[in-house]
Amino acid sequence: MWQIENEFSVKLGGNTYINTPNLIVVQGESLFKIYRSESDGILGIDFDVYNSSRAKVATIRKGIVVSGDEAAYEISSSHEKYSVTDKSSGKEIVSVQRRNVSGAELEVSVELYTKTGFLINATPTSTNVGGMMMTGNVFKDCGAGLVIE
Repeated sequence: MWQIENEFSVKLGGNTYINTPNLIVVQGESLFKIYRSESDGILGIDFDVYNSSRAKVATIRKGIVVSGDEAAYEISSSHEKYSVTDKSSGKEIVSVQRRNVSGAELEVSVELYTKTGFLINATPTSTNVGGMMMTGNVFKDCGAGLVIE
């Protein structure tokens, strides 16, 4: 059984979110949901990945890629890391590291568009949103880390 988690540490796009359940909120919708497994205590994350045409290309549930457009994207999974790579460019657009993460329980990088077409580019070292770059920030005990209206 997986439960919504309130005490956690996640690295997303070069920034750390501690006990901040809404990592990024866009137009009132939280893009990521954090869960913890009761059986082994591992942290998981749920989110959907859309392309620039607003078509869903991958679904991540509990930190695992559960579906994706395998014609256009290479989906890779291992015990520690799950990823989605654009076959046409070779660019990794999703990376979820679930084990052996330094300074957090989970490390996520992602390049995704929201359902409304807004680009979120959270690389391993920084988050780029609407021309603003954030890196090395710590959001602790906040209702939301980043809110975009």
